[in-house]
Amino acid sequence: MKQLKFNIDSKIKQLFQYEETKKIFDTYLPEMRSRLESQKGVSSFSLRKVISYSGGAISESAIEKIDQALQNVIVYVDDTEITEYTKQQPLTTASAEMKAEGMYTSIRPGKVWRDTEGKRIQTHGGALYYEDGIYYWYGENKDRTDGNCTVWTWGIRVYRSKDLYNWEDLGLMIEPILDNPDSGLYPEKHVDRPHILKCEKTGKYVCWIKQSGEEACFLILEAECFTGPYQIVKENYRPFDWEVGDFDLIKTEDKKAYLFMDVNHNGIYGFELSDDYQKAEKEISRQYENLHPPFCREAVALFERNKKKYMLTSGMTGYIPNKSDAAYSDSWTEPFQSIGNPHPEDESHSSFNSQISQVFQVPGKKDLYIAIADRWVPDYPIDKRRADLIMRSVASHYEPEKYPMTEEEKREIMDRPMLEDVNTSKADYVWLPLRFEDEKVYIDWSDEWRIEDYE
Repeated sequence: MKQLKFNIDSKIKQLFQYEETKKIFDTYLPEMRSRLESQKGVSSFSLRKVISYSGGAISESAIEKIDQALQNVIVYVDDTEITEYTKQQPLTTASAEMKAEGMYTSIRPGKVWRDTEGKRIQTHGGALYYEDGIYYWYGENKDRTDGNCTVWTWGIRVYRSKDLYNWEDLGLMIEPILDNPDSGLYPEKHVDRPHILKCEKTGKYVCWIKQSGEEACFLILEAECFTGPYQIVKENYRPFDWEVGDFDLIKTEDKKAYLFMDVNHNGIYGFELSDDYQKAEKEISRQYENLHPPFCREAVALFERNKKKYMLTSGMTGYIPNKSDAAYSDSWTEPFQSIGNPHPEDESHSSFNSQISQVFQVPGKKDLYIAIADRWVPDYPIDKRRADLIMRSVASHYEPEKYPMTEEEKREIMDRPMLEDVNTSKADYVWLPLRFEDEKVYIDWSDEWRIEDYE
């Protein structure tokens, strides 16, 4: 048996699952409980976050009493039942579907992309790696994440290709851990955005994975071969005790490695890694500081061109995409300066309805850099009005007078896709080439494009 622990940082979905915790709502927050039960979109929020949206209507003393009451609740569950439930999670309908499409000869952004067996590719929040003439595409395996179950990811999946068009499924390079609900690799943990570097000192492949949630941290793994198997070498790691957000890793020509990550939603901080690539040794820069959602930055993507260092980021609006921002620096150890939205022709204000996870330089090509991006909710259409409404809605939680919302707009916002309620198994990918004018970076839309069209 396992004792569950509750507090003000517990998620609404969990608190409404047990009679003992629902009674606390009935005692302290009866009206809030009835409203929240009718709003599916907030189920993934913590109670602390929900209370923060009340605009001070709930006093600090009341919050302390609620927190203490939740901590005093005792609920026991059977570990075996939890694990068996997770083991029994089936493939989603989208993941199980097999549809042969023949050989691909081009990249079609935003279209369903299938592997050589006809299955949807599952590499979300992913990245490309090139070695010995082979491209590897790896990322979050969402083939069991239908928005109705508790599975966030089912390990990290990897594919290989020789042409960047046709991808062979190699299976899970990092397996989920099913018998330990406390493990960072348990399917219910919010594990995402893996990034892998080969360490020059050890010759091993080092994988950093973000574990999001109320206590966001890193999970660090290591392998002798790129495709695995990977072993956990560090869990619950927080560089300098900072709360971990979206990040990217980069290795320079002099074999140094750097980490750039969203810190406490208060800026993108840069760190130099140790020579085994397993630890942040020192802070080297800060940028985008003192911005609140949706204006603070996440989804960090780094690359280098003509000795300039570049960083692409998105704003913070959940699964609803927003305007990206590009920044550059003369050195990885100096702050970056914003150079504006790389999608100036995007009338939807949503980075072509996508969020970038990596910029990949294609080997053997003179100047081909590809923005690797996810379209998390392809069946939720985004236009300028809806994108701007989402931005204003998020901002209104922090500055309600500056960003007022009508009651009609509030009701519309509650119907938007939320993080844990989305069938991400059918998320699509948006790959687009970067265009450069002097030091500026641009990403133009193309319904279809070919690697061969670039020198």
